[in-house]
Amino acid sequence: MTDDQDTPLVDIAPKRWRCCHCGGTGVDSHGQTCQHCEGLGFC
Repeated sequence: MTDDQDTPLVDIAPKRWRCCHCGGTGVDSHGQTCQHCEGLGFC
């Protein structure tokens, strides 16, 4: 195996799982920010 110095490094995106409490919307059934994912929609 050769060591290529010209090959750029690529960042790998982290896995994001859809919040199972809000379904990925970021709000709960009352229209408030989901407390489990803090309104992000993923965990």
